[in-house]
Amino acid sequence: MLVVLRIRRMKETVMKRAMPSAAIAAMVLFFTGMGALAEPVAPILVDSDLLSPRWGTVFTNEVDLVWDWDADASTAHLEITSMNGAALTADFTKPVSNYLWQVFASDVPEAEDVYDLKLTLYAGGGAVVGVLTSRLAVVHGAFGPTAVNADSASPAWAKVKKNVLIPYSAAYSETAADALSTQLVIAKRDGAVQTNVYEDLAGYYGWKIIRSGWGYGTFDLTLTFPGMTNVWTAELVRRMDGVVLEMR
Repeated sequence: MLVVLRIRRMKETVMKRAMPSAAIAAMVLFFTGMGALAEPVAPILVDSDLLSPRWGTVFTNEVDLVWDWDADASTAHLEITSMNGAALTADFTKPVSNYLWQVFASDVPEAEDVYDLKLTLYAGGGAVVGVLTSRLAVVHGAFGPTAVNADSASPAWAKVKKNVLIPYSAAYSETAADALSTQLVIAKRDGAVQTNVYEDLAGYYGWKIIRSGWGYGTFDLTLTFPGMTNVWTAELVRRMDGVVLEMR
């Protein structure tokens, strides 16, 4: 299966993750081209839910990135960075409008990750004429069965040992369905506080806790949708590796 990421053009602004309308448009073009062959085409699942995290989830180890080339641009620079440190760059000249990105080499990912994609379009003189961005997440559950801990009282739910994905969606509550933005606050007890605000209402946040300055301790997480009443909270603990001895 090939996942097509559609990034629409928006001059002098930063565009967020591709929304369903763009993906549906890409599928319409695909079916139009196939129709000329007069051959049957297998049904394709289309998720019309605007708050579905499916639109930001990778389901294959290769993703075809597609964008509309700005008429004023001569070159473009693509930069892909991940929560776990991986990085990729590529340069293009007019009129290239797609790039096949191999996310990982194996059939299934070794680790979960979040990737931020940024395509910068330049005019002949080097001036920026457009910036397109998107975010995609690699989740184990998208590549087959995954272990689920159904015991809500299990200590495992409160522990964090490595970089993690935090899903969010306004669909968690009917009262948040009309929200305009998402806010996730991470606060370390007696330490740093980080407030993350997103225009999209569904997706994944990659919390980089390893080698990032967060250190060890107890963290309070609060998820809200400004203007709505619902609040979701969680408490996570990161302890030092090894054995800790207390002497009195």
